[in-house]
Amino acid sequence: MNDIIIVIIVFVVVILLIAVMYYFLKRTIVKINQQSKDYFVDKLQAYDQLILQREETLKGLNESIELKQKELLEKQESAVKEEAIFLYDQQTIDYQDDKIFQKLKKVENRFNINNEVLIKNFIKKHFNEKSVVRYETLVDARSKLNRDVLYKMMSKGPREQENNIRNILGDLASILDDFNKKHKKFSLLKFISYFDKIIMVEDPYIYVYVGNSKENYDKLHKFVRTKVDEKIFKGVSIIYKGKLYDFSLK
Repeated sequence: MNDIIIVIIVFVVVILLIAVMYYFLKRTIVKINQQSKDYFVDKLQAYDQLILQREETLKGLNESIELKQKELLEKQESAVKEEAIFLYDQQTIDYQDDKIFQKLKKVENRFNINNEVLIKNFIKKHFNEKSVVRYETLVDARSKLNRDVLYKMMSKGPREQENNIRNILGDLASILDDFNKKHKKFSLLKFISYFDKIIMVEDPYIYVYVGNSKENYDKLHKFVRTKVDEKIFKGVSIIYKGKLYDFSLK
């Protein structure tokens, strides 16, 4: 009888120990999961901050370019003013200076460009139809790496993250190989930033900036997008694959 009681007591103690261990193990798992979520959120915030910093840097570069263009234009205007000679004759009342109109005529002649012909020639020379297919493939792959997918990946190790990325990329896995050659250790957030840069460079759209809102050249090609830049006085500026082709006077 005593043996049976002892066995029952031991059995109850084992059950209690298992219950206690299960309770602490569950709390530990919940805590680790919460820490992983917090870590992922912190990393995303850091990634957003990095994007903002890069946008600020790009903004600063654009402002620097605009400042240089403004200085150049001011120098040209200054040169025109220095060469201009204003005469006042009380008898003839002739205060018109032909040199000013000659300068303005040169400016008009220099920027008397047929924008439509210019854009057509640019498309013919630079546009690559093959880049459209690659761009669409890249965008499709990037859409599979959405926020929810990245969130789930953050709780996994670098090796498993890399394998998941490789499976998603498929035929584009060479991008991951190139990334690994440039980085000793795999980082999911750094790879996403690297991938986004590749997509930006492969963007097949030709962005045409004009100074007049009435101008629109979208009809010239399905990948032409017209945008207004009020600083443009004459001509157009074109941005294609991250490069600026400036045919304008600001």
